[in-house]
Amino acid sequence: MDQATALAKMKAFFVDNNPPESLERFEDVKATDLLTESIDVIEFLMYLEDELRAKIDANQIGPALANMTFGDLATKLCRVLSEQEPGTS
Repeated sequence: MDQATALAKMKAFFVDNNPPESLERFEDVKATDLLTESIDVIEFLMYLEDELRAKIDANQIGPALANMTFGDLATKLCRVLSEQEPGTS
């Protein structure tokens, strides 16, 4: 999976519940600007697991959300998922 695909999946989670201006430069938005509660993070990660059909370790990705933009997170997520694929490492 590439970063643009991951970013599009992430952005889709927020489209219905956030003002369009907060999504215009989605890749530059800090994750904590849109994920303000712990439960928001869990729901977001569960959504991504369903959309990407991949297991996402909340302990591996979750803490990173505090300091990342969604663009940074998409890059990290792609790296983590590629490490899970058989034959990569």
